[in-house]
Amino acid sequence: MNPIVAQVLTIVGVLLGSAATFVVTSTTERTRWRRAQSARWDDKRLLAYSEYANAVKRMVRLCRRIAETKGLLATGQPVDLDSAFADLAEAETERASRWETVLLLGEPATISAARAWSEQVWRLEHVVRGDDPDPSSFTDAYRSAMRLRNEFYAAARADLDITSGPLPELTWKSLEPPPDRPAAP
Repeated sequence: MNPIVAQVLTIVGVLLGSAATFVVTSTTERTRWRRAQSARWDDKRLLAYSEYANAVKRMVRLCRRIAETKGLLATGQPVDLDSAFADLAEAETERASRWETVLLLGEPATISAARAWSEQVWRLEHVVRGDDPDPSSFTDAYRSAMRLRNEFYAAARADLDITSGPLPELTWKSLEPPPDRPAAP
C-alpha cells in the first residue's frame, strides 16, 4: 500500500474516532445536565405542590371546624367563630402566596386542577359564611372539594412521574349529619 494513502487513512481514522468521541461525550454530558436540571425542578415542584396543598387543606379544615360549630356536622369540637373566620382569611392569604409558585413551576394540567380545587374551597367557605347554611349544601361542597383535591394530587403525581398507583377511594363516614338534622339526599 502506498505510504501516503496509509497516512491519509490513519489521519481519517483518527479524525473519525475523535469526532465520534466528541459526539458521544457531548450527548452524554447534555443528557446528564438535562437529568440534573429535571431533578432540580422536580424537587422545587414537589415543594411547591405540597406547600400549596397544605395551605388549601388548612382552609378546608377551618371550614370544617366552622361547619361543626354551626351544627352542620356531628364531629369535632366547637370553635370561636370570629377567631375561626380570621384564621380562614389568614389561610387564604397563605394559599394565594403559595399559588404563585405553583403558577411558575407547575404543568398546565396541575395548575388547572389546583385552580379548580381552590375555587371549590371558596364555595365551601361561602357556605359556612352564610347565616343559616344548609347541611346538604356544605356536604356537597365538601365532597366536591375532596374529589378535586384528589384530582390535584393525581395531576401533581403525574407531573412528578410518581407511579406508585392511584390514590385510595374517598369515604364519607365523617360526614354524617348531626342527630337533630336530616341526612343529605
